[in-house]
Amino acid sequence: MRRAFVFIIILVVLLMSAAYGVDLRPYKLKRFLDKYPWSPLRGHEHEIVACADKFGIDYRLYVAIAGAESTYGKRYPKQTKNLTGYNSCDTSFTSIYSNIYETSKLIGTAKYYKRYRQSEDIKDLIYVYKGVPPYDHYFKNLRYALDAISAVSIEDLRDPLEIATKQWLSIRFDLYHPGKTLYIAEKVRPET
Repeated sequence: MRRAFVFIIILVVLLMSAAYGVDLRPYKLKRFLDKYPWSPLRGHEHEIVACADKFGIDYRLYVAIAGAESTYGKRYPKQTKNLTGYNSCDTSFTSIYSNIYETSKLIGTAKYYKRYRQSEDIKDLIYVYKGVPPYDHYFKNLRYALDAISAVSIEDLRDPLEIATKQWLSIRFDLYHPGKTLYIAEKVRPET
């Protein structure tokens, strides 16, 4: 009887762990950004995904815009922390996360991006975000990043417990309020 009970408990635990889903999108972004060791976006992958989810936009979009505007953070006015050319680079941010949040919010909620949100055609986004022609080079840069992130392999990420632990220890950016950051498990991330 005791063996049967232990067997059932083990079976239930195994089934529960197999059903647990882990969001691998931040790991795809990390692998993509690892190709750009100078990028200040490295380490902000979970933030990018959380903001994209919060505002209902494609999780790859912020990185693609940062690639087109600043070569993933290689060329931008460092004091502004504005990697996406937000407001024609006339806006400074207190942190890179603020730039991620505000850019995602702009695309996800502003009325002039409504056409893009309905069509999900990247050309509709470029027409409004970039504002002035030429658009071809910008389109190619965005398309490259979107396709390259999609093509990133995640087959070797097989330890869901390790991934779940990393997510649990990460900063809770889904609870972000401007000027206030909430931490879990006393993990502190320095601002860059």
